[in-house]
Amino acid sequence: MSDRIVTDKPIIDPVYSQNAPNQSIDLGQVAVRFDFQGTTYNEVASAAMDFLPDHKLRFTIPFDDGQSVWKAKLSGILQIPLTLAKQNVTFDCSYVSTLRGGIAFSPMNSAVTVTQPCSTISTATFHLFNFPDFHSPEDYILTTGEPPLQGFKTCGRAILKADDWIITIAATERTDQLDKRLLDGYVITHIGQIVREDGATFTSEQLDDVLACLCYFLSFTLGRWVGAELPVGFDGSGNRVFERWGMGRTTQGPWESFCSWFHPLHGELLSQVFPGFMRMWKSELWHTPLTHALYWYVGACKGGAGIGVDTGLILAQAALELLAWNYCVQDRKMVSSQAFRRNGLRASDKLRLLASSMDIPLAIPSDLLALHGRPGKKWEDGMEAITSIRNSLVHPDNQLAVSSDSYAEAYRLSLWCINLVLLRLCNHNGRYVNLPATSGGLVTFDLVPWVKNDSTKA
Repeated sequence: MSDRIVTDKPIIDPVYSQNAPNQSIDLGQVAVRFDFQGTTYNEVASAAMDFLPDHKLRFTIPFDDGQSVWKAKLSGILQIPLTLAKQNVTFDCSYVSTLRGGIAFSPMNSAVTVTQPCSTISTATFHLFNFPDFHSPEDYILTTGEPPLQGFKTCGRAILKADDWIITIAATERTDQLDKRLLDGYVITHIGQIVREDGATFTSEQLDDVLACLCYFLSFTLGRWVGAELPVGFDGSGNRVFERWGMGRTTQGPWESFCSWFHPLHGELLSQVFPGFMRMWKSELWHTPLTHALYWYVGACKGGAGIGVDTGLILAQAALELLAWNYCVQDRKMVSSQAFRRNGLRASDKLRLLASSMDIPLAIPSDLLALHGRPGKKWEDGMEAITSIRNSLVHPDNQLAVSSDSYAEAYRLSLWCINLVLLRLCNHNGRYVNLPATSGGLVTFDLVPWVKNDSTKA
């Protein structure tokens, strides 16, 4: 414990917090202006982030001339510009409801920046919703109570460093309990901080880019959308110079680890993988393919959880083929673009070329018993199994005599391949959760195959 930071309060001060899942967040009073039927209204609205029945940023404006009057006035109004008078920021809103003594509007976009562009940000604070309670060697110790009954709590922390940025993600004193209480919806579990390594100031445009990179990285980490929400930028004097309200693409409910390479007892994976991810993010060659592949990957993970493994497998193969194209043709120039067009390589050959060039095993993992138990002719390798089963789903005239478990295992295998491809592109040479070998609550934590296959049980 002596090697860790010991403090009597969370290591990063939150700007906003919740005591329970789905509790509304009060964003304060704000002067607003809007034009309606030839009249300009200058009012003070209460801004709040609500989560039930769904997440919405709401501006509630009190009016004295009655609920029924405004309900009649706004009937059929689909869109109205709302201006934050002090900030001189305007965004389109929809009429949400007529409340007792007032009306409520919600922005058309799920998240809106409520400040002008700036270039004097010294530090930024953000809030992570629905992130698992993780631990790493960088955890800190939070003291609780008063002597002589003082206690200690270990709180998770990860420090991500890349491209002269330092991003700290830290648990609060309530993270462990809120994580357990989250059954559906949203709750702030962690607080984050962003600074430049040399202490220099940065612009709101730079902050937006770092936040976007972080969101895609954390979404890759969990296999679900993770947003760095409600960011607030401060200048050197502690003044708020940047704020964004609302929620981006954050998946509701607790995290389930069935498709992830990440394990919450090994939070150091975040700091190990992030530098390589940001390098790809900054790459002109890789930025767009990376975001598109992750869009399909997260969709595949969601498909496996709710829609079905068939949908997940189709989306996963789309991600793999895009990664194969960009790596084999655009990046490494192993083959010409013609090889990836119609009448070129088979889909299985494209994936085989990608995997073999990255030292990713082609053989079907021994733990996937259904794929090994295919009646008749056996699969040549995992790439043939993935593409053949996917083809049987999208082409009705191409049916396969395989067990129902084979579809689930092919889906699991495809997610494992995406994890390995992206980890290799991130230059990760450490451990990860091996999906095919993980089952029944027992997690297999392996070194990545291009280093050494030395598995241990987590």
